[in-house]
Amino acid sequence: MFHLQIKEYLNEICEQIKYKPVRKEIAKEIEDHINDIKEDLKNNGEDEEKAEIKAISQMGNAKEIGKKLNKIHKPKLDWKLLIIILVLIFFGFLVSFIKTINNTFEANELNFMTRYILVTLFGTILGIVAYFGNYKKVQKYSYLLYIIASGIIIYTFLFGYLSYMKIGNRYISATIIAIPLYIISFVGFLMEKSTKNFLEIKILNKLIKVKDNLIKLLLLAMISIVLIGMLPSKASVIILTLNYLILLSAKMILTQKNNIKTVLKLWGIALILGISFVICILVFAPYQVERIDAIFNPEKYAQDEGWLALNRKMIINSAQAFGGAEDMGNANVLLDEGDNYALVSVLAHYGWVISSAMVIAIILFSCKLILDAVKIKDEYGKLLIIGISTMFILESILNILMNFNLGIEADFSIPFISYGEINMIVNLAILGFLLSIYKRKDIYMYECERENIASDC
Repeated sequence: MFHLQIKEYLNEICEQIKYKPVRKEIAKEIEDHINDIKEDLKNNGEDEEKAEIKAISQMGNAKEIGKKLNKIHKPKLDWKLLIIILVLIFFGFLVSFIKTINNTFEANELNFMTRYILVTLFGTILGIVAYFGNYKKVQKYSYLLYIIASGIIIYTFLFGYLSYMKIGNRYISATIIAIPLYIISFVGFLMEKSTKNFLEIKILNKLIKVKDNLIKLLLLAMISIVLIGMLPSKASVIILTLNYLILLSAKMILTQKNNIKTVLKLWGIALILGISFVICILVFAPYQVERIDAIFNPEKYAQDEGWLALNRKMIINSAQAFGGAEDMGNANVLLDEGDNYALVSVLAHYGWVISSAMVIAIILFSCKLILDAVKIKDEYGKLLIIGISTMFILESILNILMNFNLGIEADFSIPFISYGEINMIVNLAILGFLLSIYKRKDIYMYECERENIASDC
């Protein structure tokens, strides 16, 4: 309980802070600081009442402190990131326009441009809802998100088609929804309290008789990777595995409990396991060798594995700076094949300058996400941005490599450009979530900040 004088002092400070969600946290920070000063004074011989009065006096004028804190903790919209996203969405519109003018949509459906606009508006609404939410509250639902993601994968495996679960008359990619949920839940597990709560489930404790949290985390990660691996989308396994490794490494570095040698050992073990997995695939699934060979020699597999790569190669070789490729039909064929060939389709229709601008926008997007992660003071928020950023960056890199015949043929998409409807909705919702984290990046004060404010006043 606050003493009356402290309570009145804190109320006066909080009245100056317009962003109400942070008032409670700030009040607790200042209360602790006042109590620390008070204890020092009591140890020097002051009685309880006088120590409290002097402690408050040393903090300074309540209104002035409140005004300074209001300026520090005022929510900030990440305009630079938002502008880059709008550029990416614009390129997404180009892809939709290409698909519309070439009539590559069902006759009984809305044209693709109209559908793209409606989907973008719906995703924007979800993003706005996420933006005005408090990302900190998500942490306590980590176990639930993990279970939901696992349920989606199991349902798809049992009743879906390939990597798609059927909802009504539509097939929705399970991994597009499940992977972000796994990442967000795993970040929660990395936080000590959330991990404990999850692992206190009685059934799980009966199955797992280990005390080491790292082992438990690795087991949780392995379960999700195995579940994802049951689906044909092996690209998702790569993205999720690398994401977990990066998050574990980031956690180790942030806590300073493990040095760089531990991180290197973790990646060394992962590398050995990865190589072993690849060897097993090549031995027991020789058809995968053909898929790899088709990347470099598409002509040998023109009728099957190399067909798409050969079409992309023809477009790349004939594309001009500002104009279309000689064989536009190939681009339209790629559009019909799926939402992962947007980059090469734009190359075919608009040339190298526009497609290069797309790649530059993707690079800027990736760099901005990394810079934002550095600015976040809250460990949970920092790890969330690292995890989500890793997902976006890996997908973008692998998609670009695939489009230019430098990587494996797999289900990779570029955020906000690839025209998958569910993909766009999920990405916009995640964007709102990211902006919500950035908005609150200055909420958490360190001791030096409190002391500086107090001394200034």
